[in-house]
Amino acid sequence: MKRFALVLALPLFASCSDQYYYGEEFSLYYDRPATETTSERVERREIVHWAKNPKDKKRIGFLHQYETKVVGSRKYRDSWYIFDALGKTRIGFITDEGVFYRFDANGRLGERLGEFKVTPTGLKVFFGIPLDQNLDLEEIDPYK
Repeated sequence: MKRFALVLALPLFASCSDQYYYGEEFSLYYDRPATETTSERVERREIVHWAKNPKDKKRIGFLHQYETKVVGSRKYRDSWYIFDALGKTRIGFITDEGVFYRFDANGRLGERLGEFKVTPTGLKVFFGIPLDQNLDLEEIDPYK
């Protein structure tokens, strides 16, 4: 009887140890951790402002959205750069959490303005526009 119990217990222990299982078996389905930090621009919009009449729209800057993957991470993080009206100089930075920074004269991260919803409240605070006036992000027309 003891031998019979031993014979019945043997397949139980054999089934618990899977010698053909690999811990990273499903890693082919997931993105691997980044080996270097990469950043790619995914969107570019024009920031326009007007007080009452939408026909009086004036471009005050550009907003570039970037996706960044940091070394060792599998997830992308969004960030935004704010450019001047000519689109040449970076004047601000927005993190994924909505924290606004203004660059100093040397192009380094300077003043922290606060944490806001990116559009439209944060951009209005960044540019010093009253909250009752209008601000919008428009697609850039290459033929304009």
